This record gives sequence, C-alpha cells and structure tokens, in this order.
Amino acid sequence: MAIYDDLASGALSTLAFAGVGTVVLGAGYAVLDAVTPGNLRHLVYEDRNANAAVVAIAHLLALAAIVTTAIVTSGDELGRGVLDTAAYGGLGIALLALSFKVLDAVTPGDLGALVTDARPHPAAWVTAAFQLALGAVLAAAIS
Repeated sequence: MAIYDDLASGALSTLAFAGVGTVVLGAGYAVLDAVTPGNLRHLVYEDRNANAAVVAIAHLLALAAIVTTAIVTSGDELGRGVLDTAAYGGLGIALLALSFKVLDAVTPGDLGALVTDARPHPAAWVTAAFQLALGAVLAAAIS
C-alpha cells in the first residue's frame, strides 16, 4: 500500500504546486498589465501586438524560472514548500515590475508606450532579455 500512499502524496504535491504556480503566473500577468499602458490581453490576443507579446512572454518565463526553482529547492514538507513558492513568486512579481519601471527610467523613450506600439521595435527584445536575466538571477538567489 506504500506505493499508493506515494502516488497520492505526489499527486497532492503536484496539484498544490500547480495551483500556486498558476496563481503566481496569473498575478504576474496582471501586474505587468498594470505597469504598462493599455490592456495587455487585448494588445496580445486581439491586436496581435508583437511588442506586447514579447514582453509578456519574457515576464512569464522569468516568473516560471523563479517558481520552478522555489519548487525544486523546497523541502519535503508540502505546506512549507507551497508557502515558500508563493512568497518567492510574489517577490519575483514585485521585483520584475520594479525592474521594468527602472529600465524605463534609465533608457531613452517610453517602454510602456513601446508595448502598445504596433510596429515591431528592438527595445521589446532588450526589455524581454532584461526580464529573463533578472528572472535567472532571482532563481539562482533562491537556490
């Protein structure tokens, strides 16, 4: 019967971490939408805006790296692991949003307005790289 206990425990862990990961990614998307002008969902899904999509993709991948690292480094205690993952995910959301605003302040132009620009712009890729790099740094800091 131990095999069934392990399976049930693993399934419960998977569901718990999937839940916290979904919440963190959803919250991260909402915060990115809040720090950029326009409606991000509308820009990506209806307007097919490549700049908005590139920035959103990088933001979500950076958060995924943070959440994944938090899960992998969590101990065997499920409750503590879920709590740690949620806390690190929240910290990642805040730091990624702050970094977007800092990058906007130190670079020419308006990164927020870039997201709404229908014309592809190289700054979207630079912003995306910045978000991914910070996600990697935060993930390494967790480990």
